[in-house]
Amino acid sequence: MKIALISYEFPPDTASGGIATYVYQVTQMLHQRGHWVEVFTGSSLRSVCEVCQGVTVHRVQTARSEFADAIAPIFALRHTQVSFDVIETPEIGAEGREIIRIMPELPLVVKLHTPSFLVEQINRVKPSLPMKARWNLGALRRGKFPKAYPTYTYNPVTDIERLYALQADEIATPSQALGDHLVKMWNLPVEQLHHLPYPYIPAPELLQIPIATQTQTVSFIGRLEQRKGVLDLARAIPKILQQHPQTKFRFVGAAWGSPKPGVDMQRYIEQRLQPYLQSIEFTGSVPLDQIHLALAQTDICVFPSIWENFPNVCLEAMAAGRGIVGSMAGGMVEMLDGIEAGRLVPPLHPQGIVAAVSELLEHPERRWAIGQKARDRILARYSFEQIGPQQEASYQRAIKRRQAQGLRPTYAGQA
Repeated sequence: MKIALISYEFPPDTASGGIATYVYQVTQMLHQRGHWVEVFTGSSLRSVCEVCQGVTVHRVQTARSEFADAIAPIFALRHTQVSFDVIETPEIGAEGREIIRIMPELPLVVKLHTPSFLVEQINRVKPSLPMKARWNLGALRRGKFPKAYPTYTYNPVTDIERLYALQADEIATPSQALGDHLVKMWNLPVEQLHHLPYPYIPAPELLQIPIATQTQTVSFIGRLEQRKGVLDLARAIPKILQQHPQTKFRFVGAAWGSPKPGVDMQRYIEQRLQPYLQSIEFTGSVPLDQIHLALAQTDICVFPSIWENFPNVCLEAMAAGRGIVGSMAGGMVEMLDGIEAGRLVPPLHPQGIVAAVSELLEHPERRWAIGQKARDRILARYSFEQIGPQQEASYQRAIKRRQAQGLRPTYAGQA
């Protein structure tokens, strides 16, 4: 098949999240399985066409908000030369919307990651009384009568990402949990929704990390944002240190916003944990090819997300054989096979984090056993050999459906 993947995120220029890792892995899988694969992606640095490990990559210099419009003419020109059989895009940003508008005959697979509305709902800070007071005082200073503090409302009827997903010939969800959630929230057609995990081939450096480490270090890896549960980990740290004072904590990732306006999440956590800062380190962002170094210095990874789809950082930690404390909310339940390859805690439950981390610190042999199971599971469940045929079947279903239906009608989310 001739397959095009449209994604603003792709290494190295826009490797800002898990989508970039997924697209890189899937292109390598499809290329190795003999398909013609090309990637259409964004960049803040350059517009260029290049070959990366056998895959042609088209980069356009543009902001993410303008990517859908910027990439469409580049794809359209290339399509006249190649005649792609199918395209795949994430639901986030409806990045292929302009492409299917001008080429309504194209079979489309939409890969679910985590829709913007879900991220917004979780990260939105509940206004405190001081925040409401500042809002009211600001209105009075401007000579206006204070209005009600703005609240977040979500209307799926006008959500462009939902409207775009409904135009797909195939909707692929990495975790069953996300698929079930969006069937309810978005009224997705269940006959077009299929469970298809990410493929994942660990870097050799991850597999070379010894499982039986004793660094006494607990790490969070990922963006420091409310959705990732970093505040719950922060609340757990003092209680863990009471029981295990030699433990070190590392936050590996860029700091996003915090509940306090104008204060990023790193500064916010530092302010709340001032007495414990000698036990805490913030590294900032780490390049993807350096993640293995962070994991080699770690005994336990904590991913206590309020919601998570199918996090690549968990796959990396599994490959490294770390003891993992994951969230029950989302796909990590499936990834860790319940508690066989890790420990699971409810979201928004710092005491659960304390109990799980303490267990793995106190019983290293247990941690090593589940670390080995996690590594074995990665190699058995998410290999190219396992996922490749499923991915091909997904594309073939999309092609067959579009051939049967003909041209795609214009939808409300199109200009």
